[in-house]
Amino acid sequence: MIIIKIYKEKQFLIFDFENGKTCRYDFATKTSIGIKGKPVKNLQHQLQGYNLDQLWDCFEDKNYARFLRYIQRANSRYGMRNIGTILDNVPYYKNLEQIFSAGIENLIYLSNHDTDFTINDIPKSLIKIAKEHNITISERLISYYKINPNAHLIAYNLDYMTLNDDDIYHTMMGTASYGQDEPGYFNRLIASYGYNGKALWMYLDRLKTLEALTDFDYIIREIYDYARMMSTISDKYDKYPRNFLTTHKIACRNYNRLKKEFEEDIFKKRINKMYEVAYKDYIFICPKCTQDIKDEAVMQNNCVASYIDKVINGECQILFLRKKSNPKQSLITIEVRDNRIVQALRRFNNPVTDEDQEAINYFNRKFEKEKMAA
Repeated sequence: MIIIKIYKEKQFLIFDFENGKTCRYDFATKTSIGIKGKPVKNLQHQLQGYNLDQLWDCFEDKNYARFLRYIQRANSRYGMRNIGTILDNVPYYKNLEQIFSAGIENLIYLSNHDTDFTINDIPKSLIKIAKEHNITISERLISYYKINPNAHLIAYNLDYMTLNDDDIYHTMMGTASYGQDEPGYFNRLIASYGYNGKALWMYLDRLKTLEALTDFDYIIREIYDYARMMSTISDKYDKYPRNFLTTHKIACRNYNRLKKEFEEDIFKKRINKMYEVAYKDYIFICPKCTQDIKDEAVMQNNCVASYIDKVINGECQILFLRKKSNPKQSLITIEVRDNRIVQALRRFNNPVTDEDQEAINYFNRKFEKEKMAA
C-alpha cells in the first residue's frame, strides 16, 4: 500500500493510504490502530515497505517530521528504528515538541534529552536576536538575558568601533566563577554597582579599540573586580576609566593597603553582644577586635586565629568562656554557629570539664529557646 500523507489531528497521528484506508497512533493511550480499525501490537507491521526516512518525507508538517527524526537520532545508540517506539517517546520531549513546532530548533542548544525550558520561557526579543546574530539559546543564556533584557538587547543595536557579536556573547556569558544560578558579571555590575548597560557596552568597545583588550571573559571579570574594590574604598570612583589595566593595578594597591582596616570594621560589625551571658561563676565574652582572637590563640596554644576570616565572612562567632573572678585569664575557646556552640576546647585543645559543660549546655538551651521564639 502507498502512503499518501501523514498528519497529526488532536491526539492522533494519522497515516492515509492511497486506497482510502488509514492507521493511527493514539498519543494519549500509546496504542496503535491498524487499517482494520482494531488495536495492533506493532505499528511497524502496518507500514511494511517503508523505512523511517521515507515516512518522514510523507509528513504534511515538516517541522513535526524533523521533531520525530530528532528523537530517532537522540536514541540512535539504543537502535531505535521502529516508528512505534519513536512515537512512544514523544511525551518525554514535550518542550522540544513546542520548539520544533515553532521552527526554531536550529537556535536551541540540543542534547539527547528534553530541554528544561519551554518556548514560552524564551523572550521573543532573544529569539529575534538569535535569528539575526546566529546565537545558540541555552537555559543559561535565557536566565542571564531575563535579568537585564534591555541592556542585552541594546548591545546589538549600537554602533561600535571594533566590538563584534562574539565579543558581546562572551561578555554576556563571562561568568566562569559563578554557577548556573548566578546572574553573571555583566548583570552584577549593573545591579550591584550602578553601571549603565549602554555605557558599559561602549566602554568595552573602547577598551578593545584603544587598549587592545580582546579576551572578554577576562575583561568583564576584571571590571567587576575593579568595581568591587573601588566601591569598598569610595562610591565616588570612575566607573569607566581610561588606561583600565593601569587603573586596576592602582586600585589593587590601594585596596590591599586599606584591606586590614576594612576587615577590622567588618569584624566589629559581626560581633553579637547578645552572646555575652553569665552562668554561675562563668561568663561568655565576645572578642572586641581581631587582635583579641590572636591573643587567645597564643594563650591557648590553638589555631583559633585561623577562624578570623570565618567570623568576617559571617560563617561563625568566636567566644571566650572565662571565670567571672578572672575574666582576663583565658580558659575555654568556643565556636558558635547558628546560635549553638559547636566546638569548645581548653588550652592545647584539651576537652572541657563537666562543670564547663554545664555552662555550655546552659548557653545552648538559652539560645535554642530564643531561636524558636523568633
